Amino acid sequence: MKHTLTLHAKELAGSLLLTWLKSPCNLLAPVKNRIALILFCGGFSFLFMYIFSPFNMNQWYEGGPQTVTGVFGIFSLCGVTGLTLSQFVLVRLKGHKPFSHLQFIAWFIGEAMLIAIIVNIVNVSMHQYLQYSWSEYTDTLKYAFGVLVLPYSMALGWFYAREKVNQLKHRTEEKETTLHIRDEYDKLTLTLAPSNLLLLKAEDNYVHIFYLSGMVVKKELIRSSLKKLEPQLSGLGFSRSHRSYMVNLSRVVLFKKNTKGHYLLIDGLEDVSIPVSTSYLPDFVQRFTPAC
Repeated sequence: MKHTLTLHAKELAGSLLLTWLKSPCNLLAPVKNRIALILFCGGFSFLFMYIFSPFNMNQWYEGGPQTVTGVFGIFSLCGVTGLTLSQFVLVRLKGHKPFSHLQFIAWFIGEAMLIAIIVNIVNVSMHQYLQYSWSEYTDTLKYAFGVLVLPYSMALGWFYAREKVNQLKHRTEEKETTLHIRDEYDKLTLTLAPSNLLLLKAEDNYVHIFYLSGMVVKKELIRSSLKKLEPQLSGLGFSRSHRSYMVNLSRVVLFKKNTKGHYLLIDGLEDVSIPVSTSYLPDFVQRFTPAC
């Protein structure tokens, strides 16, 4: 039994990994992310080499024609150049289809190889005792990969975390703006987006709620009052037009005056004339120009 469970767990993990590798990777789709990646990798790589001197790099160039700091700066610029070519020139070769995670990993390896080529060319040009060779290139690739992988991973981790925070924030905002309409006993009777709520009409101890469900206008009758519902709705673009009516201002399609006074028409409820009483008239005159 345990062997079977272990096998299923391995199969599930393998399936999830395969799905992830095939799924789109859009972390570097925004231009600002690509620019941030290039600048961060360049700056981080310079500081990392200058402070920690990985692989004892500071000893390689002591007494050379350039200072150690200058060499580290040149190598960092080589990395910036390689990433810029990769992220803004070569990336066009893939077309508009986003990379999968597997393709992105392969692309990163290609970026490290490109940077190693640039660094190798520059390094050999600066130092006469070096020469172009496969061995020199593979050593350069090893060092380039080792220096690049940390800032590159950190930048991607930051982009991923920021994306998740923005998604969570968006969901929270959506949740906060969802209307939960309750009756006088605090029982939840209706949940909908504010934009789908068209009109509330009070009648005795009840309120008729007109709302959109898909493309269909529906009506719900709840035991409550506009006085109880008004504080919840007033900050979401709803306003009283009459002591018995509250309207969604974004849905008003006509504000007109006739012999009986002013009235409104609501999108989706064009056959319902909604009166605008004198006490609420100034707000509507300020917001809308009444048709004659």
